[in-house]
Amino acid sequence: MITPHSVNDFSKQMHSMPEVTPSLGGVNQICYDNASPTLLNLLLLPAIKQLGQQAKWMLWLTPENKLDRSWLEHSGISLSKSVQIPMLNDEQKMDSMIQAIKSGNYSVITVWLDSTLTRDQQNSLDFLAKESDTVVFILHKNSPPNRSARHISHQKIPTFAFL
Repeated sequence: MITPHSVNDFSKQMHSMPEVTPSLGGVNQICYDNASPTLLNLLLLPAIKQLGQQAKWMLWLTPENKLDRSWLEHSGISLSKSVQIPMLNDEQKMDSMIQAIKSGNYSVITVWLDSTLTRDQQNSLDFLAKESDTVVFILHKNSPPNRSARHISHQKIPTFAFL
């Protein structure tokens, strides 16, 4: 038997439910190929631009190369809220990324890593990022199959992004 319910009853139930605010934070691992810069230009940069509209900073943890300022400006990304730290190894980048996430001062962190994260690292970083409402983009360059790690190029940021 179907029993009728008043719209007012449903409305009262909805008002008594606790409000849940979803976290904007989280870790996103992205593989890219230098031959196809579309991923960065059409998908990633607009997301970073939107996140950059928050009051927080944007952090770029890159290899030793410097980002091309005109490329960022052309993409609509605020240079006044961007911090780039060029680093040589993944360990430095991981340490800096964890400290930045824990600080809660960054809306978005973009980092280029040579290595992939373990499941535990991914879960730990994701938890921290959600806690601080930080979106983290971890970029990995696609490497050709059957190529040993010692032969992989150290240039991880697409050349169109640099001076």
